[in-house]
Amino acid sequence: MNLGVISRNVGIALICCAVFMFLSALVAALDGFDSSFSPLLLSAILTMMVGGFPLIFVRRHKDINTREGLAILLIAWFLSCIFSMLPYVLWGGEFTLVNAWFESASGITTTGATILQDIEALPKGLLFWRSSTHYIGGLGVVVFIMMILPSFGTVRFKMSKMDVEDISKNNYQYKSNKFIHVVVTVYIGITICSLTALLLAGMPLFDAVNHALSVTATGGFSIKNASIAAYDSPLIEIILIFFMIVASLHFGLIYASFATRSFKVLKNPITKFYLMTILIAGLLVAGDLVISGTIPNVWEALRHSYFTVVSTISTTGFGSTDTNVWPVFSVLILMYAAIQCGCSGSTTSGLRSDRVYLTVKAARAQLLKIAYPSAVVQVKSDGQTIDRDMVTSIALYVLLYLLITLVMSIVYAAFGLDMVTSVSASVSMMSNVGPCFGTFGSSMSSFAGAPELAKVLMGGQMIIGRLGIYSILLVFILYRKRA
Repeated sequence: MNLGVISRNVGIALICCAVFMFLSALVAALDGFDSSFSPLLLSAILTMMVGGFPLIFVRRHKDINTREGLAILLIAWFLSCIFSMLPYVLWGGEFTLVNAWFESASGITTTGATILQDIEALPKGLLFWRSSTHYIGGLGVVVFIMMILPSFGTVRFKMSKMDVEDISKNNYQYKSNKFIHVVVTVYIGITICSLTALLLAGMPLFDAVNHALSVTATGGFSIKNASIAAYDSPLIEIILIFFMIVASLHFGLIYASFATRSFKVLKNPITKFYLMTILIAGLLVAGDLVISGTIPNVWEALRHSYFTVVSTISTTGFGSTDTNVWPVFSVLILMYAAIQCGCSGSTTSGLRSDRVYLTVKAARAQLLKIAYPSAVVQVKSDGQTIDRDMVTSIALYVLLYLLITLVMSIVYAAFGLDMVTSVSASVSMMSNVGPCFGTFGSSMSSFAGAPELAKVLMGGQMIIGRLGIYSILLVFILYRKRA
């Protein structure tokens, strides 16, 4: 294993983080050199120095192997979380070392959970940095590396394959340089369009910029204590619903739709399944809210149910109302949405709609095989036959996801948290959704009251959920085999 290759590429990731720290310091300067200017500037300088050191002293290599690529991927994400803590720790306030770790991991993994009890007390520079961590993590630290690598060689290709789920690879029919172009174009396009729409809807410029960064990354950090409810604007909520859905669709299909001037993304069976899930879940929650008397007005029930369902299933985590007072049936629907989540090839996490869709198809095929033993039953998606290895891989991933979620629920319960809080927090961290139910409430609540060790573990679970279970396991398998 070439440590020089790893340190050089991880250094590039840290430089990307430093660039956004400098931008955040600029925001602080424009705000009259608020209290976050010095912490952000110092953090940017330190991060730039650490990231730049291997670039100066380590020679560039054109190729990497699988073990090195995985090491770059995992170390880049972990160190990005560590160095992203610096502005918080140096600024102080509510940011103890553990709280800074939680907030940093939540930002980089686009989870959107927070330990802050008064978000609006933060200076603008630090608020912009919180949103920037979403933007860095949403596109992916590794993608930022690939954007600025000087060649279009096998380094880019191998690293791009490692940062994209297996299911989505079939839809990315592009060479490595084209792949980066697709992802970055769609990502920036969603950012610009959402920013423009929010400005036209009357949201102030600074607010619109921060929420555009957050919604594009399906992150959920808001600059308001009451999240989106602070604006009390149905128009803003509709705009965010639209862009939360777009950001949680397959980027390759979105790009292909514009490139071919067609509705290719809407013709995809997994997209249809995802949108149908949103439609049904929204209606079920709205009906439950009306029948239970929680929100008697039908329009208001539909408004808040669809916003919350989309916010949850897209793993964004914005809030338009306090969901902690919602009835149990609605909570269970939202819990399912938090497990399924959006589509592969997007900025979402969780099981992904692809896996859920193919698991249902595989279950149906297995039942038909039991009923008709001599029949040849195949699992198909979009006219293509899914091979047995892929079906097995999906089933194993679902099992591991549920197992890890269950184990972490038990761990959180051991810290004295009630069952609802433990389970919903574990699901939220594993799927990078952010909000949960119970003690820590909804999108408008904080994890400040969680035990310190639980916060540390939650940060780790966020990283596992964001990188994917297989990426983590593959590292241990390869290095164990090497040993």
